[in-house]
Amino acid sequence: MKRLAWTFALMAIGVSAQAQNCTRESLKGVIDNYFKAAETHNMSAMQTATNVRITENGKDMKPGEGFLMSGGKVQMRRDVIDTERCATVTEAVTEETVEGKLTQAVMAVRLKVVSGKVSEIETIVTREKEQARFYNPKAMLDTKDQDWTTPLPPAKRKSRDYMNDVANKYFSAFTNEKVQDGPYATPCHRWEGGLQTTLRNPTCTPQGLGLVLNHTERRFPVTDLELGITAGFINFGGSMPDVHIFKFNADGQVYWINAVFGGRVQGPVWPADK
Repeated sequence: MKRLAWTFALMAIGVSAQAQNCTRESLKGVIDNYFKAAETHNMSAMQTATNVRITENGKDMKPGEGFLMSGGKVQMRRDVIDTERCATVTEAVTEETVEGKLTQAVMAVRLKVVSGKVSEIETIVTREKEQARFYNPKAMLDTKDQDWTTPLPPAKRKSRDYMNDVANKYFSAFTNEKVQDGPYATPCHRWEGGLQTTLRNPTCTPQGLGLVLNHTERRFPVTDLELGITAGFINFGGSMPDVHIFKFNADGQVYWINAVFGGRVQGPVWPADK
């Protein structure tokens, strides 16, 4: 019995230490180092675990491949920070060199930190060649003055379960059937790959759009309770790696959604949350 109690005590100390290391400031530093590694094409700018897993648009990559080789200067960045899970999601517009030409990427990256080192790097990149219909970095840059950084009043913050349930209902609303959806603010706006898709109809519900899609492999690995933001990762329509980032107001309503998506991959990209 004493040995069991001692084991639990050690586990509690370990969890406590991990939580202490995962402050907002320290996780912002991890994000800074990721983008430094991408801009300089030098992985030494970021501390990674020996078994780090890296994917880009659903495909496994070796350290230094993909966006970590082609990335450039950040032009706009929004961070979603989860200190409880020691994880982040960042949406950004960056410079990128593709086939020898300097261009722009609308991208998102999820970073998981374990014992102070990055153990998972999940990158989704929208590029003009692959997603010309939605690719619009200029429209994304036009939103740079939106406030994604002011914390919600503590009494107005919603739980992880609440925000993730609302996001999950959004994904389930791509149907011709009447289903429970929202709540959404009025107006509510959405950007996909940078393109604003709610200019004519400022509402975020997918109902009434005539889109019948089954979004598979749904995950909600990063939720920022302080800022009222959650990130939902899915295979859009069952095939395309995608992240939707939902911003909530003080009334618990979604009022902005930013989506970033990449190539087409069948089957799970990452294991579901435990």
